[in-house]
Formats: sequence, structure tokens, C-alpha cells
Amino acid sequence: MRGKATTALPPPSQGALRSRVCDFARVLAHFRPVDDDTGTRDPKEPEPPNSRMNKLRFAFQLYDLDRDGKISRHEMLQVLRLMVGVQVTEEQLESITDRTVQEADEDGDGAVSFMEFSKSLEKMDIEQKMSIRILK
Repeated sequence: MRGKATTALPPPSQGALRSRVCDFARVLAHFRPVDDDTGTRDPKEPEPPNSRMNKLRFAFQLYDLDRDGKISRHEMLQVLRLMVGVQVTEEQLESITDRTVQEADEDGDGAVSFMEFSKSLEKMDIEQKMSIRILK
């Protein structure tokens, strides 16, 4: 039986539903495992959504809440709060945030740029960590 909250909302229009499905597919494409034949891509073609660089851009945008091209301490703290919830104390979260920003912030401006973000993750296997195998 449907609840009152779900019946109170009008169903999405065909265009809105199509748009949501397309948006979902675009996001999901970032998490597709990287193919093993990595050396065969034509350099004139755009990078696929699941390339290392696009996965890094996607992850960076999750933290860059105001879309100014930098992850501030405040933004990092907000995202970490959402990710860990009540499992970590506020003091621990602030300590993690301060240490993370301090380690990644090479130019000393108190924020993390995309280049600094990418460099701080250069040894991490992003291609595998940001992959979801659904069906083969």
C-alpha cells in the first residue's frame, strides 16, 4: 500500500523521468570498471567517464560544494560529517579534516585545488576503488 507522502507527489513527466534516468546513467558511467585494453584509445576522442582523470574530477566535485575549484576546510568537514555520521566525534572529524587539508595543500592557501587533490591520490588505485561490477 502506498503512503500518503508518495501519493501526494505528482508523477514525473516523461521528459523529467528521461532526464533523471540519463543523469543517473551519466553518474553510474564513472563507476564502470576500466577496460584492460587501455592503450588503444584514440587521443582525439574524449576521455571516457570512467577514466582515472574523470573519476578524480567526479570525486573532487563531491567535496567542492560551492564549485569554486577548491575544497575548503569547511567543505571537507561537511562532506566528512555526511559520510561518517555519528560514528566519529566532532573533535576527531575536525582533526581528520585539518590533517587532510594540511597534507594536500601544497601552496598554503588553506584549501585543496584539483591538482593538489589529484596529486594526493596519485598512489591510490582510483580505477579499481571507484569501480562497481554490475554485470559482465
